[in-house]
Amino acid sequence: MSLPVRIIGVGNPLMGDDGAGVALVERLLAGPLPPGVEVLDGGTGGVGLLDLMAEAGRVILVDAVEMGAGPGTIRRFGIETIAGEEEGSGLSLHQAGLGSVLALGREMGMLPPLVLIGIQPARVDTGLGLSSEVEGALDELAAEVLREVLRRD
Repeated sequence: MSLPVRIIGVGNPLMGDDGAGVALVERLLAGPLPPGVEVLDGGTGGVGLLDLMAEAGRVILVDAVEMGAGPGTIRRFGIETIAGEEEGSGLSLHQAGLGSVLALGREMGMLPPLVLIGIQPARVDTGLGLSSEVEGALDELAAEVLREVLRRD
């Protein structure tokens, strides 16, 4: 039996568009998923993400990412980009930088192959609900994540 592809949405729904990863998890869980795919809510990330990645064949992280692009823009990042992130570089919106967590996981030999699918937020401030730009891009984000599930490279 092969190990699952694990989709992990990261974010804080109490901080506007930072909740995009969690909103995507809810959307994916409401519909049919390909066989061998697991979908998990990773909360606000941190070192606990390493436990969520354990025993996965591949991991697809989904998060709001500050890319300096138009709100709702979606991009794919490889592990080299994420783990090379400098603390405070802006790639991660969370206190414990995603790059630092992944660098630790890599150093400890705990990382499965992974990518990050990021969406550019319009606003990250206290408040429930996504901006219209990010909400309007959720279908495209879901499609991109499912394309990644099928990717074989």
